[in-house]
Amino acid sequence: MNINADLPQIAALRLEVERCLGSPLTCRADFAFLASEIERITREHIAENTLRRIWGHMKGYDTVFVRTLDVLCHYIGFSGWEAFCTHVREVTGKESDLVSGGRSVRTEDLRIGDRLRIGWLPDRLCVVELEGGHTFRAVETENSTMRPGDTFECSLFILGYPLTVDNFVHDGQVVPRYVMGTDHGLTTLEQLKSSDL
Repeated sequence: MNINADLPQIAALRLEVERCLGSPLTCRADFAFLASEIERITREHIAENTLRRIWGHMKGYDTVFVRTLDVLCHYIGFSGWEAFCTHVREVTGKESDLVSGGRSVRTEDLRIGDRLRIGWLPDRLCVVELEGGHTFRAVETENSTMRPGDTFECSLFILGYPLTVDNFVHDGQVVPRYVMGTDHGLTTLEQLKSSDL
């Protein structure tokens, strides 16, 4: 039986195989080594080219045999593909959510010069000011990678959710994305009044 190779579970399987192997698979020699390790550990064979197809190093293949996935799952210690998929569902939990309530701030509702205080664990706290468009400048920072004068672009801040910003300019270097509160989200989100400044 063939299944689509672009399933999220297959991406998770690739990560687990690389973790088990102890290194990422980047060149042909890596796939040859993995093929030999799979055969050594499981006594089952997967061709090097099959592995390269699963990792997207050979184009034109968009399905994979379940038997091949079973062997990869055996290599990382599972009884098969179905057992691995069950494990992924159990350990990842819910990965999407409808955000309809709670505290949030939309950049389009702010005026130039408006300031927000944002914070995240363990002890990060920043005051940022809207410069225009979707661009904010850090004014005050505590215990954060972000420093006063750093800038970023953001259209929405949601309390309790990670804050992902674009074009983060830190110490003169542009970082395409920066995420704050990756595990627990923003723990502080408030719009400052002029009396707070």
